[in-house]
Amino acid sequence: MNSEPHDVGPIEGREVPQTQAEFSENMQQLRQSRSKGRPNSRPLPSWVERLAWILDSAFRVPGTTDRRVGIDGLLTLVPVVGDAAGVALSMAVVLAGVAAGVSIPTLLRMLINVGIEATIGLIPFAGAVFDMVYKANIRNLVLMERDLADRRATRRSSLAVLALMVGVALLGLLMVVLAWFAAIGVLVWFFTRLF
Repeated sequence: MNSEPHDVGPIEGREVPQTQAEFSENMQQLRQSRSKGRPNSRPLPSWVERLAWILDSAFRVPGTTDRRVGIDGLLTLVPVVGDAAGVALSMAVVLAGVAAGVSIPTLLRMLINVGIEATIGLIPFAGAVFDMVYKANIRNLVLMERDLADRRATRRSSLAVLALMVGVALLGLLMVVLAWFAAIGVLVWFFTRLF
């Protein structure tokens, strides 16, 4: 099993495709590089790829050479309704992954991507900017392609990410509990000195 890092397309520093055709070609190259001679048993429908591209990379930002945004980032500029519409469209991408048979750890990572984008998207303006940069739908598309091409490697990386997130959450909870006990200790000390 080869554990060297792989190039995953536009997420890890590569140029964002300029057109839908370039995006499709990049996804096809990703599929071929990961397939190792065996086709996906249940490949993703082409509409999923197109929807992810429309949501995250459909329009070129004027004045830049390679920065692109999609309608998902623009929808978040509309308070509440835009965020809800963006989440609903992102869930269509996730549900396509479920239909294609992605593993549970990969599905959880996809839901976390949508959750992060939706939660931070609630912050006025900054959330819209984050949504335009984070591109959860393209991340999810890449995760699905990885999972369908090499399930074992994707499962390991997904489990590692999920374990790290659970560890960070538990550490954060522990810090909150310790801060709470420290605050109570300081208050008890203060009132015993006061009276």
